Amino acid sequence: MPTRVGRVATGFESKKGKSMHKKRLAIAVSCIVAGLASASAAAQSNVTVYGVADAFIGHGKTGDAKFTGVQSGGWAGSRLGFRGTEDLGNGLKAVFTLEYGIEMDANDGLGAAPNRSRQQFIGLQGNFGFIGLGRQYHPGYYVFKYDAIVPVPISPQFALAASAGSNLVAGGAARVSNSINYKSPNFGGLTLNAIYGLNEVNQTSDRQKGDIAAIGAEYANGPLAVGLIYSQVKEPVGDEDKREAYLGGSYDFGMFKLAGSYQRIEDATAAEDTDNVWHIGGTVPIGTSGKFSVGYGQLDADAKDSDADSWAVVYSHSLSKRTLAYAGYGHISNDDGRAVRSPSFVSAANTSPGDTSRNLMVGLNHLF
Repeated sequence: MPTRVGRVATGFESKKGKSMHKKRLAIAVSCIVAGLASASAAAQSNVTVYGVADAFIGHGKTGDAKFTGVQSGGWAGSRLGFRGTEDLGNGLKAVFTLEYGIEMDANDGLGAAPNRSRQQFIGLQGNFGFIGLGRQYHPGYYVFKYDAIVPVPISPQFALAASAGSNLVAGGAARVSNSINYKSPNFGGLTLNAIYGLNEVNQTSDRQKGDIAAIGAEYANGPLAVGLIYSQVKEPVGDEDKREAYLGGSYDFGMFKLAGSYQRIEDATAAEDTDNVWHIGGTVPIGTSGKFSVGYGQLDADAKDSDADSWAVVYSHSLSKRTLAYAGYGHISNDDGRAVRSPSFVSAANTSPGDTSRNLMVGLNHLF
């Protein structure tokens, strides 16, 4: 009997040991799975959906041509975007942006003209700065920082520089497809921005024809901001490279903010002329929610009778942190050989050199 009892007790203890071992194993496996799931969740991209909804009613007259209607993107271009980041460890992040234009006034849907894709890029960001591949902003896109007239449709700087063939405008010309972009860290207020875009056309004699290269430097410290840009396009027309240089700045005095710029555009057309554009403007706060801005600019062209000048006034009123109402008027005077106009109003087909352009807009802008 004692022997049997001993044997029974030994079998019981063995089964109990095996059961405890299985429980420990199950707990260990659960912990490993939970850890892997946690690590996987931590490694997932953090994606943000954002956008701008902006529309205005405008009336324009250039020469004998007139326009009255609703247009998209007065204060800023309407858009829908997706921005994502993934922490790769050691201060390194993978980043991407997919941003597409929207025409609020038309049945065009996502990715509407004129900027179907505003930005599309993927890159890495870390202590070294940022490097990206895709369709990205040229350093010249950021010239809006030194323009008192924010609405592009009536901005003197935009109208005059675009007429001279400049890439240094806050519009479609300042986006570069097939590009490599580098942005430096902030060095005490100084940042650098360089981009190279490959034309990707199979040339038999010169693969670089149409390539674009640019570098910009920005300094911002307190009330002072200064921007310097150099841009070059390889033989866009003819045998000469298009070269541009830009200097802009602003200073906030508190009750008044002054902004202005000067830029030089060489060989942008087959005529191989050199054109100069300058503008100056200021913004005065009105109460806690309003701002009044005025700006004036000139285009001094090489070609005879091809100068132009423009002025504009704008009032904006913040209805909330994300919603803004605005109204503005822009005026453009052309010499007999020049036809500067705002593309948001009267079309080029209905205008002639020497026409005077007058444009009025009232709109609403919302950020989300």
